[in-house]
Amino acid sequence: MLNENNQGCEQQPENTRPLGPHAARKRAESLTDEEMNMAALAHASVLLGFLSGGLAGVLVALVIWLAYKDKSRYVAFHAMQSLVFQLGLVAVAMVVLLAIVLSAVTICLIPLALVLVVGIIALPFAHLLYGLYAAYETYYGADFRYWKVGDFVQQQMEASH
Repeated sequence: MLNENNQGCEQQPENTRPLGPHAARKRAESLTDEEMNMAALAHASVLLGFLSGGLAGVLVALVIWLAYKDKSRYVAFHAMQSLVFQLGLVAVAMVVLLAIVLSAVTICLIPLALVLVVGIIALPFAHLLYGLYAAYETYYGADFRYWKVGDFVQQQMEASH
């Protein structure tokens, strides 16, 4: 192919072009594939939690943490982070449900109950998306941290060693 000055220019073959902004993203070299896969699986367990009301996702994250706590600090950190994140959602959901019941019982707080109902419906979807994003990041070996949860888990893990 020729450009404007009639000089030859090379064109990349179609099959080697990047497909998107992360197409050329490489996995971390300091971690094994198993470590990145298990950390991603721990975060992706949020999908099981979404489908089961929280229990299955918590159990998967706990089992991964138990299996890797002495084997890989990376996997153990991400599994514990996922576990705390999912337990946090269960706790928040219980508090919000209690607030809905109490607000609905009190006539003057019914508008608050309606707002909380919208929140209790949206919260699991936001939780699911955030957890799957964490799985995507850790699949590539990123040091992903949930807001507030990541620093808390790191402090607890450092204190226990």
